[in-house]
Amino acid sequence: MQFQITGFDIFWRIYVNMFALSEESIINIIRGFKIQFYVFLIFTIFLMVLRAVRAKVGKTYSRKIVIYPLIYLLLTLYSSITLTLFEFEFSMIIYLLGFIIGFIIGDLSQIVRRKGNEIYQSSAGVAIAWSFLFLVKWYSYLYEPHFPTFVDPVITITFTFLAGIILGEAFGIMVKHFRTK
Repeated sequence: MQFQITGFDIFWRIYVNMFALSEESIINIIRGFKIQFYVFLIFTIFLMVLRAVRAKVGKTYSRKIVIYPLIYLLLTLYSSITLTLFEFEFSMIIYLLGFIIGFIIGDLSQIVRRKGNEIYQSSAGVAIAWSFLFLVKWYSYLYEPHFPTFVDPVITITFTFLAGIILGEAFGIMVKHFRTK
């Protein structure tokens, strides 16, 4: 059996050595703050409902349309540090596939004029699914140490695909806006 060091292993060792604490004590400290996870969960659910309402009603178009999708991408990359190199490369291929699909979805979106503003509608289901998988991944990592390890790459690759759709949709809407102008 070959041992592979992931990016998270390196990060974790640096983090542990930085504070001169044992790995077990750091995990116990993290698990002791379950209330923070529940606050984070309530905050995330609030943001998901807000995003669903805004997607249904529509959002005013601006060039800042890619800021939130880039945040999704950064959180996805941060969550991918537990992957091996092969799994990371595979997830990047899946990300590009999601980006292409999202670009097509964004290109098919409607941009309408209301009260002098250009309003676009985006899909809320993808962002909600991404947020749900993000919560499952981090909850299982922090609070369920016996969670099956083969599920982690599947969850990470799935929400990498969803992050690609989110960013691709934003770029598709931008391209459609510039074409119709």
